[in-house]
Amino acid sequence: MDQERIEAGGLIYKENIAMVGLIGIPTHPGIGGRYFTKIADLGIHVELIVNLFDGKEYDHILICVKKEDLQETLEITQKIHEKIGSQRVIQEPDVALVCISSLDFDDSQKIAGHMFKTLGDTEINIHGISSSVSSLTCMIDGRDLEKALNALRKAFILP
Repeated sequence: MDQERIEAGGLIYKENIAMVGLIGIPTHPGIGGRYFTKIADLGIHVELIVNLFDGKEYDHILICVKKEDLQETLEITQKIHEKIGSQRVIQEPDVALVCISSLDFDDSQKIAGHMFKTLGDTEINIHGISSSVSSLTCMIDGRDLEKALNALRKAFILP
């Protein structure tokens, strides 16, 4: 049985993206500020930020940057890692971002579940999620971008 289509404001995507993660960061004020200031000082645009507190004593930060900025981002991330004593640095050199937008997510309670279900039903793994008042973005494998776009275009009523 086909699932219902839900109205959304738009479908946006980014390709040629890489992910870098700083895992097991000791929770301490100011670390994020230092990290992102160093990245900005290099002129690197961060496409996506996902931050997670593990509920105990560590934070985890995943960021997405253009593939061409991966090496510089890894170098600064490694330096921060060594300075603050985080557990490890991870990378994924080929990811993509897919984003569903809506003018008012307060009136669109079903969008998140619908998007996640659509990607899952299409055998697409979500590596990270970020949301704002008007958009929901998922980080996926770069090789799955076309499959994700096709599935989301079928699942949502788009302008």
